[in-house]
Amino acid sequence: MSEFSLEGRVAVVTGGTSGIGLAIGRALAVAGASVVLSGRSKERGREAVLSLQGAGLEAVFRASDASDPESCARLVASVAEEHGTLDALVVCAGGLMVKPALEVTAEDLDEVLGIHIRGGFTCAQAAARAMIPQGGGKILFVTSFLAERAVPNQAAYIAAKGGVVAMMRALSLEWAPHGIQVNALGPQLTRTPLTEGLYADPEKMEAVIARTPAGRAGEPEDVTGAAVFLCSPASDYLTGQHIVVDGGRSAGG
Repeated sequence: MSEFSLEGRVAVVTGGTSGIGLAIGRALAVAGASVVLSGRSKERGREAVLSLQGAGLEAVFRASDASDPESCARLVASVAEEHGTLDALVVCAGGLMVKPALEVTAEDLDEVLGIHIRGGFTCAQAAARAMIPQGGGKILFVTSFLAERAVPNQAAYIAAKGGVVAMMRALSLEWAPHGIQVNALGPQLTRTPLTEGLYADPEKMEAVIARTPAGRAGEPEDVTGAAVFLCSPASDYLTGQHIVVDGGRSAGG
């Protein structure tokens, strides 16, 4: 199964110091990649890298701010220059906003769109600039089940994730001739530091589980198999796709 191997490849994971990002970073490293985890917190970054290195995996941390386009561009450019290649970029940095639409301020909207849309676009753009001269690469956005199925009180977040899916499709068309595959993964509710409050609410969790054929909500590791596939040569003919990882929830009405 050599087409699934990431031996000799370099991968950057933004938002990679906890939750889904860290799980994906670990899985990419297990598949053989040299992994660069990125996020704002140097302390969480240090802990994340130590957890991977303690398992004999190759990983380093680079600080960056997903809401700052210049920071994103510097991160990607520096990794490509340092390693001589950039084979995969996983854009996982984000922020959850749960608030009634009538209470969302212009500042709220700027914040959530800045992280997901502006930051994601800038990181992808910088990655493409490094990947085109080398003949290709993989760009993977981590979005949300909510880009396909809405719920109340998350309009700003849903708009951001839906926008990322639309952006991903547009980028996939432009960059396919250069050998770059651009895809997205949309997990449903998954246990991360951002969602612990929801997991602590029995009524909300009961409602989620009742609508999920698999009979449970998500864990970060549920996303990793698809992520490794989409960052590997096995997916060289797959681009512009939003793969929803939701235990069958979106298959129903």
